Amino acid sequence: MTDELEIGCDEAGYTGSDLLAKDQRFFAFASVAVPDAEAEQLIAKARAEFQVGMPELKASRLLGSDRGRMLTAALMEACEGRYAVCIHDKLLALCSWFFEYIYEPVFKDNPWLVYEKKLDRFVAMYTYIWMTEHESEAPKAIAQFQKYMRSLDLADAPFLFNNPRPPLSEMGTEHPFESVLRFAYGYRDRIVRDNAELRNAMPDSLPWSLDLSVPSLWSHLNRWGRTGRPLSVMCDNSKPLKAFAGKLTGDWSDAGIQRARQKGHKEQLGWKLARPLAFVDSSKHASIQVADVIAGATVAFAAGRLPAGCEALVQSIVRHGMDESILPVYDFVNPANRTAAVNAVILYGLATRAEAGSDPHENLAEIYRQAEIAWVQGKLRFGT
Repeated sequence: MTDELEIGCDEAGYTGSDLLAKDQRFFAFASVAVPDAEAEQLIAKARAEFQVGMPELKASRLLGSDRGRMLTAALMEACEGRYAVCIHDKLLALCSWFFEYIYEPVFKDNPWLVYEKKLDRFVAMYTYIWMTEHESEAPKAIAQFQKYMRSLDLADAPFLFNNPRPPLSEMGTEHPFESVLRFAYGYRDRIVRDNAELRNAMPDSLPWSLDLSVPSLWSHLNRWGRTGRPLSVMCDNSKPLKAFAGKLTGDWSDAGIQRARQKGHKEQLGWKLARPLAFVDSSKHASIQVADVIAGATVAFAAGRLPAGCEALVQSIVRHGMDESILPVYDFVNPANRTAAVNAVILYGLATRAEAGSDPHENLAEIYRQAEIAWVQGKLRFGT
């Protein structure tokens, strides 16, 4: 029988489904493949070496002193190759959810093309950059979108769903974010109808629809599932994780795996649990304390709060960072790139279709092809 792999998980920077909290921009989720007994020994050794006596290790306190930071680096070094961490920019995560719940419902029956062409990444980054531009109406739209996703009440997002706009001009002289607003209003009925199904599909989980801990845990389960060993997973007590625990099956019925395949992901996905996910008190489990320290250090790194002299700690985080982290990639909206230039044209075209109430799928593949040819021929430039 294959040996179980014991995993301890914890998070840092948690603000629930409020992803616009200005005082905490980043969320991190860490997992360590270190049994509790070994983690206790690692902590005891580090305590003795750096003379840190706090009863339960917490990154928020450790990172405030030189000794605490050295202890943190020592623990991470001791767990080299046996931990993973993902870090999410919450604003970009919210912009990614925006695509999933505003654009994807319109393409739900056949979404493969828009994902293959990276329209999701373009819309997320496009919205993200306009969130910091004063003339853009993106901040109002995204704030109302977040409120709407907590309730699925149309009245919570009038700017998106009850805000008719003048038709787009043929020259496209409006603010670029207008294409996004036209899309949401034009396909409002489809979007609202599809999202309303969430209320029936997960009534107890609806308050956590924008939560980042659930998709993060899902990514970590896939990460350790690739070892081929059955997983014994402990998490610090978490309401959203408890609400979704029964849905994290790791097999063909897992909704996350189904969605990943629908989006074209071909990598190995899935895991086997030796027993149901356990939710415990972190003060009694050393492996979770180690995960807390790693997650907290990662948030501090992302937020630029680590002082000089933490190079070893930073390098460790970078080595163990996961591809599933949600961080800005400006190439997706770089005007010099074909993907960005083509998707800008598509975004405008989809907005005009939304205004007309026409089929968003019609000849979309051919339009993509023609736009890509035009870019190669030098006839298409995004931002000019």
